[in-house]
Amino acid sequence: MDAKAKHVVIVGGPEAEDELLAIVLDGSEEAIPLFDSVEEAEEFLASIGEYGEDWRAHEVSGGELISLLEYQGEEVEYVALSPPPEKLEGGMEVQLLYREILLDLLRRQTTEEEPSERKGLWRRLFGS
Repeated sequence: MDAKAKHVVIVGGPEAEDELLAIVLDGSEEAIPLFDSVEEAEEFLASIGEYGEDWRAHEVSGGELISLLEYQGEEVEYVALSPPPEKLEGGMEVQLLYREILLDLLRRQTTEEEPSERKGLWRRLFGS
């Protein structure tokens, strides 16, 4: 992973202080959606209708993402990598990663000396 690459999270909410959006998965599990681009995050927000009005896409560096995920603590166990827009039909699968594993990958990257090729999060993680 490239710690200098930009990642996109969704922040905001109805409260006065911004928070990270967590989406509910099958059952009661929650995940923090993480996107490769602002456009992709905005498409997701547009798909959730009025609920998305209090939220916005926010681009962060790898270091900022580490801080946000650490702040989240154990409250949310997963990160959803580029979840599809809500309106898509047909049983779309969401790729999940344990939050702690992503944190470990990001921390390791920040200690590497040479930056790697700049790619989207999905491509860096899974080589796609």
